[in-house]
Formats: sequence, C-alpha cells, structure tokens
Amino acid sequence: MSYAKYILQVKDLSLDFGSESTKTLHDISFDLRKGEILGLIGNSGCGKTMTALSVSRLLPKEARLTSGSIVFDGKELMDYKEKDMRELRGKDIAMIFQEPYTALDPLKTVFKNLEEVLTEHEVLTKDERRDRILNMLRRVGFDEAEDILGRYPHELSGGQRQRVLIAGACLLKPKLMIADEPTSSLDTITSMSILELIKSLCAEFMMSVLFISHDLSIVGGFCDRVLVIEKGRIVDSGNAFDLLYNPKNPYTAGLLSDSRLDPKSLDLKFNKPSFSSECSLRVKGLSAGYESGRGFRKKKKDIIHDITFKILNGESVGLIGSSGCGKTTLTRAICGLLKPTSGTITDTKGKLGVVFQDPVMCLNPAHTIRWHLNEPLKANKIKLTKEELNKTIRKSLEAVGLEEDILGRRPSQLSGGQRQRIAIAMCLMINPNLIIADEPLSALDTTSGARILKLLAKINTERNTSILLISHNLRVIRAATSYVIVMDQGRIVEDGPTLNVLSNPQSEVTKKLLLAETTLHRNPDKGQFMTE
Repeated sequence: MSYAKYILQVKDLSLDFGSESTKTLHDISFDLRKGEILGLIGNSGCGKTMTALSVSRLLPKEARLTSGSIVFDGKELMDYKEKDMRELRGKDIAMIFQEPYTALDPLKTVFKNLEEVLTEHEVLTKDERRDRILNMLRRVGFDEAEDILGRYPHELSGGQRQRVLIAGACLLKPKLMIADEPTSSLDTITSMSILELIKSLCAEFMMSVLFISHDLSIVGGFCDRVLVIEKGRIVDSGNAFDLLYNPKNPYTAGLLSDSRLDPKSLDLKFNKPSFSSECSLRVKGLSAGYESGRGFRKKKKDIIHDITFKILNGESVGLIGSSGCGKTTLTRAICGLLKPTSGTITDTKGKLGVVFQDPVMCLNPAHTIRWHLNEPLKANKIKLTKEELNKTIRKSLEAVGLEEDILGRRPSQLSGGQRQRIAIAMCLMINPNLIIADEPLSALDTTSGARILKLLAKINTERNTSILLISHNLRVIRAATSYVIVMDQGRIVEDGPTLNVLSNPQSEVTKKLLLAETTLHRNPDKGQFMTE
C-alpha cells in the first residue's frame, strides 16, 4: 500500500499494563489521510486516550505496546528512540491534552510556556517569538493577548487555559494534531472559532487531525470520518454523517441517545420552588478581581462588577457566558476563596458544597478516597464518632452510586466519572444547602454525563438542595435548570426562567451563544471523505 496519501497508518496495535489481564487496546487498526479530520468516540475508559498517546509515544511508564505498527508520514514509529520522537513532537506531531492545568507549567507565565515550543524547534529572535505567539493567541480568541502573556496558569479560567494549549499546538503548524477533548471546557462561541481555526489550518497546510471528543454532535459536524471504540476495540467506523445520523451499531446508538440529554428520555426531574421560598444564597452588588503587577505598580483590577442575584431553597439555577466572562471569579468569591472589592454574599444556611471543573486537580493523588470524604468534615469542624462517620460515608457513596470497596483506592485508580462522583460525595458529607457545580460534565463522556445529571436531579429533589450549575453546554442548562443567569465581561446581561431566556433571548450575548450552538451542532455535509 502506498503511504503517499496517508499521514498515519495504525495496524493491529495492542497495549497492556504488564499482563494480558490488563490489556487496554486490542488490535486497533485505522488510517488517517493528509488533511483529514478523524473522530474518535466512546465511553470513558474505552481506550481513546491510550490510542492517541500510543501514536505520540507519550504512554505511562507501566504501559507496554505488545504488537502492531504505527507508520507516520512513511516512517515506522515503533522503531523510533525517545530522542527521535522528541524531535517529532511539537513540530510534526502536536497534542492538545484533555487537562490543560496539568499540561502547563504553573511556575511560568503564558509567554514562557509557549516560548518553549518555539525555542525547542526553531531559531527565532525574542521579538519574532513574541509576535508569533501574540498572533496565535489572537487567532484562538484572546482579544487582550498582550495582557494574557504575563499571566500564570492559575490566573486563567479553564477555557482560557485550554485556548493557550491550542495556541501552543498550532504555533509550528504540525502535520498531525492529536486533539484530546480540545473544546470540552470552552463556550459555544469560542468552540466554534477554535474548530474553524483547526479546519482552516487543515485546508491551508494539509494538516491532519485525530479528534477525541465526548460531544458527538460536534464530532458529527466537524469530522470527516468517525471511529467508535468500546473496551479497547474498534466496534464501528465510517463516514461521520452515516455513522452518527443513521447508526446501525447498538453501542453507537446508545452513545447518541445519551448525548442528546433529553429530560424526558433521561427522566430528569428537578424542583420548581415557588417565589415565596426562602433564599439559600443572596448576592448583592458584588465586585471582585485580582492583583497584577509588582511593587509600587501593583494594583487590583475587578473582573466582575455589581453582580446581584438570589437562589431559592431547592432551586436549580444555571450560569452561562463566554469563556473568561467572570463565572469562575464569581464562584471563587461566593466560596470565600477571593475577597470581594464590594458587595455582600449572604448564605442563609451556612453550608456550601463545591464541585470543581477539573476533578483531577481537586483530589489529592497521595490519599485514599476515605481520606477525601473525611476532609469536608474536618474543614467544617464537624466531629463524629467512628460509627457515625462510617454511616455518613456509606450514605454519601450510596447517594452517588458507588460501592464501599472504592474507599481504599486513590484518585488515579478511578475513571473520570468516578472522580466526579467522589467530588459530589464530598459535598454531601456536610449535607449542604447549596451545591455549586462548575462544569461538572465537561471532562465526562456522554453516558457518564447523563448519569451525573440524574444524580444532581436526585439530590435536588430528595434533599431539597439548591444547585448553581455553571456550564457551556446549553443543552445541559435546558435539561437541568429552571432559571438561568447570562454573564458577559463580568456583568449580568440577562436572567430569567431558562426556557424563556433560551427561546426568546434579549441580549446580544445570549443570541450569539444560541447561534454558535446551532452552528456547532448542525448536520455535517455528507461524504467529504469516504472510506474505500
């Protein structure tokens, strides 16, 4: 077979973690044409990321490729040494990782993180490096690119960190881009611009993309072909339109059903409290921000301005807006992690639970799940007897659908869905009056995401717990909230009953978010690349 039209050919690839019983990939075979976008879908733990890491040879130390062939641009990568692979990575093979916080050096600014990509592979002056980085940051949606250069990763929102990673991957215009959930933490407007950027690079430089995503509607409209993986095996493949809009395989059909997040099919039932109910949270005239600069130049810049809203007991409220609009800053201020410049936050019950966007970063890898479940009690100075503690732990695990045998494990031994359930179980240990869930589904596959939504609905109805749900996915907001708040540039620009706001938007921001959602989830053109 000629390699000319293929940038990547994978044949009979198998991978395990030291024994046949821990086999993760089973005889994976696929081809990727030059300039083609190939989608890779499947539930959490099915082997998508391991397939991508095998191609880039960035596997964990204990992982072992037992058989198969990986041919990139006519070269057999199975024979490459680490030194040779290091020359390929970044320049010819770029990778966008699923968890941007762990992929960026927390001790370096955005400029220093991105500059490493250029200094490793090209000889440029500092001004040339700066200009190229600024241009790419603007292309991925940063209007104030100069301001972003000097920030550290912890000073960025999840969506902003993801865009920085994408900018780094595009700097050298690679032949192959491996994108592992590149838009999972981005709003619909930014997601659309990023996907358009990737498509334009594909057309301009004949760049190929291996695109891993949990959002099947994006895969259908963005990819040329799709592979479906189940338990380490390819169980379905074909043209994106035929596969995702007329599925023949039961597993593929199940993934599509879960991805729609239909409240009726999922049997989602959330509370609809009356307006006479008491408040679980009241925010009035809130402004907050961060300090920048050093020494006498140090000054504080507000990110959110004059925020006012309330959440009723048992109410489920959605918070939406473009990446960087101030949602995360607002959450930090409510949680007491950021001191407000002005305004008041009244938590009438005093118990607040938080489910963060990235479950990996909020769990300590050195400790067991039992230790994690005990931490909220210590933080809130709640003392229980050993018998009471075990009973509370059992009730929390039961509420999130996990067994007690998980208590001795560590976070690295859990799937993404299990880690997110543990984060929710930690909230339930203190029986909170309000749970703030910041993008709780962004790192999860469609099936796990549907289960988490059902879990939140159960907690909301059975415990009358209020929920503030922050999400870029408007389908999630429609399915899970009765009231929605829209933010832009640190201010609330629109709020009201969810169905009213999302069916008859008044602000330009909401209209843009809805238009971007429609564009992202449009039907793909049938058959741009057909399988032979």
